[in-house]
Amino acid sequence: MLRLIEQLNLQDCMQAVDPAAQARYILRDGNVEKLPTSLLEVLHWPLSLDVARAALHEMFVKSGTVEDESIYKFISRRFSPLVAERLLDPMASGIFGGDIRKLSIRSCFPMLLDLEKKHGSVVKGVLFGGFKTVDKLLDGTNKSEFVKKHEKSVSVSFSDGMGTLISALADSIENNPMADLQLNTKVTRLEVHGLNSASAKGTRFVVESKDPTSGEIREPIRASHLFSTIPACYLAPVVKDTAAGLAEALNEIKFVDMGMVHVGYNENVLTTDGFGYLIPSSEHEKVLGVVFDSNTFPVQNERKMQTRLSVMSGGAHFRDVASQPEGELERYALDALKRHLGITQKPDYVRAMAMTNGIPQYHVGFGQTLQRIEKQIARNAPGLFLGGNSFYGIGLADCVTHSKQLALNFAKSVSS
Repeated sequence: MLRLIEQLNLQDCMQAVDPAAQARYILRDGNVEKLPTSLLEVLHWPLSLDVARAALHEMFVKSGTVEDESIYKFISRRFSPLVAERLLDPMASGIFGGDIRKLSIRSCFPMLLDLEKKHGSVVKGVLFGGFKTVDKLLDGTNKSEFVKKHEKSVSVSFSDGMGTLISALADSIENNPMADLQLNTKVTRLEVHGLNSASAKGTRFVVESKDPTSGEIREPIRASHLFSTIPACYLAPVVKDTAAGLAEALNEIKFVDMGMVHVGYNENVLTTDGFGYLIPSSEHEKVLGVVFDSNTFPVQNERKMQTRLSVMSGGAHFRDVASQPEGELERYALDALKRHLGITQKPDYVRAMAMTNGIPQYHVGFGQTLQRIEKQIARNAPGLFLGGNSFYGIGLADCVTHSKQLALNFAKSVSS
């Protein structure tokens, strides 16, 4: 991710999370509580004794024997149900919008499973250097000083927001004489021809598309190799006519809808510092968490006295969020801010949006689903490469890393 930012010459406008916003919070019994960041804070943390007991217990728990299990079962087995419900549940909700009783530990948090396998304990693995950084980039080159400086950053953005990255990527493609960028284009059908198809004549894929606004049919694209980052739930219907087995495997991946409400105030209404707070499902809230945007990236604030908040909702525990009117999403958000943070002022800006099929769900057995998809491609659609967040990681950094690896593998296969 950092290397991509460097290649696009965006280093000067990239922003890491402000040091003053490092604190994280969770909601417990309706109250926003700070997660400890120092030994002194640990001693005064209400959950400190329970977590300490769970950590001590974890070091003596035998490694699991099953191929995959839910996040809830793994954390409950190794630590305690309380740690699973109070700490991992809100984290998984914030990242995946999912249910920890269904999400796969192997696919969502593989590093925890690796620590158990290599060290016999997650705690021992962390204490004795279980998390190691790699010295080189994927292409074998050395890390630049810029990458070394920011590689431990939890989150990054840009002075004018994340749209900066998208615009720079689009510009780099448009300026490439070997590339043709088609915007406002919806894929309607993907013909997949196997290697032994007599009609293929070297063409393995035919992409049919249209302008979704005017309905104008685009010229079909014929290709021997194809990279797709379309979400699995949208790729499945366009390949089903000529690759039914692949479509069936793609449809095994489930998605959840997400809601987002951006709230702005032309004054400082926050009495809390830090990054934001997450909400365990046991709190039975429609809101998953709140990010304090004005704290996290203050360089994006338009004025000194300003508060910007992003309120997340939806996911596995609020499945009909996409069918809610925008006004209802706004009401849920403002009600949560009032109850959790004591904010009663009328906002100067509110914008709600819902995202249908917003986040893929890596449920238990997801690894086997991936294997079925990969086998279908190898058998019936060789030359098709899958990226995006449906398969190998949902975060932006995961997608960039996997895309880079795909490109390197493709270049190697073509040159050999």
